[in-house]
Amino acid sequence: MSESVSAATAPRTEEDAAEGGNAPSAAPLPPRKDAYYSLFVITLVVMFTVLDRTILSLLIEPIKDDFGISDTQAALLLGAAFSLPYGIGAVVVGRWADHMNRRNIIAASCAFWSAATCMCGVAQGYISLLLARMGIGLGESGYGPAAWSIATDNWPREKVAFATGTMGLGSTLGMGLAFFLGGTVLLFVQGLDPLAVPFLGVIRPWQWAFVIVGAPGLLWALVVLTTKEPPRRGLRKGEAAKKTPISETAKWIRDDWRTYLATVGGMAIKAMLLQGPLVWGATFIHREYGWELSKVGMVKGVITLIVSPIGLMLGAKLSEIWTKKGMQDANLRIVFYGLLASLPLHIIAPLMPTAEGYLIVYSTASLVGVVGFGPSVAAFQLVTPNRMRGQIGGMVQFCNNVIAFALSPLIIALFTDYLFHDEGSLKYSMILNTIIMGSIAVLVIGQGLGPYKRSYQRGLREFGS
Repeated sequence: MSESVSAATAPRTEEDAAEGGNAPSAAPLPPRKDAYYSLFVITLVVMFTVLDRTILSLLIEPIKDDFGISDTQAALLLGAAFSLPYGIGAVVVGRWADHMNRRNIIAASCAFWSAATCMCGVAQGYISLLLARMGIGLGESGYGPAAWSIATDNWPREKVAFATGTMGLGSTLGMGLAFFLGGTVLLFVQGLDPLAVPFLGVIRPWQWAFVIVGAPGLLWALVVLTTKEPPRRGLRKGEAAKKTPISETAKWIRDDWRTYLATVGGMAIKAMLLQGPLVWGATFIHREYGWELSKVGMVKGVITLIVSPIGLMLGAKLSEIWTKKGMQDANLRIVFYGLLASLPLHIIAPLMPTAEGYLIVYSTASLVGVVGFGPSVAAFQLVTPNRMRGQIGGMVQFCNNVIAFALSPLIIALFTDYLFHDEGSLKYSMILNTIIMGSIAVLVIGQGLGPYKRSYQRGLREFGS
């Protein structure tokens, strides 16, 4: 930490020195209790985001039955309907997060997407469900850039991966609850008749899952307002947060383009690899092994809640240890090694002869791969000045969602519908997606390891915190 502090207090240029110490500020970190409380509240915000977006994947089969849609139409619900508004909104809100109150942005976003989730519970057809799904995506676009920026201002450099990894626990909790609650709801509503509600229309049994997971987020948005907005670190002494021109941000990225190709582009391609088994996994187990969706949901939920936290905390601890030892590319290297180790497992998993075998191999792949989650977010945050973190965070969300979340489910569905012409070939579509995206991700992230170290050193010199 001494290297970071000294870099933060040194003048950036001769002009800064001439201005009598108007250098990037080594602002004190917030009180530890405030940082932990903020991290706890935002972690649960992340839980609600993943819970609200993921539960749809378990309900695809009953939705297809009730609304009479194809795998490709289902893929649009799972992917593009959510991710296009999400990614586009993230670019706009990311700019806001660089100069506006980030806590308030998160609270407003939480309320908006929670209301949209509840609207999925009263959708009367494919189009209305599609529009409500778009509302979830638009609402959720606001939390990421603001939350990551807050985490980087609340914690020292070597602890940023811990903070972002802890937020990943919220993602794990949300995913596990989505499968578990979705499976539980499906189990309890089996055999129930649709319910006609005045002014709302007919609520089908599976739609109660959306109402149950959406309503608590409306209340949690109020809890977010009890957290504190931390001071922005890395700014010059006396400097207030203000809008940074897009041209300045673009120049910063262009100067270190190989670093951002790895930390932004590489992560997006990796996301395309991971979204396949995540989005289509429940449907695959149902089709391939004959498990009831309620059982799939509850079993996958429990596995996720057990396995992923181990990987997330392992990645955070590994990042802290390696960073303290002076390994300046620690975060990106953890991502790269985790990707290499998990790829063969993702390929093998769908070929397992039993559902139990599939779940064991897939869970192992998830454990290894999720080690890189916290470090992947910390990686681009730590090489980016405070005044640009929201913008680049928004760009990350755009790439991960417009590109990855929208395309990956659709690519797999297109392979199934138009290459293999058989719903029973879903496993081959998943494997093909893994091979293509995994190979590209390895090349793109691997080429950035050397440049990333130079970018990290640049960050220490120019803004330090």
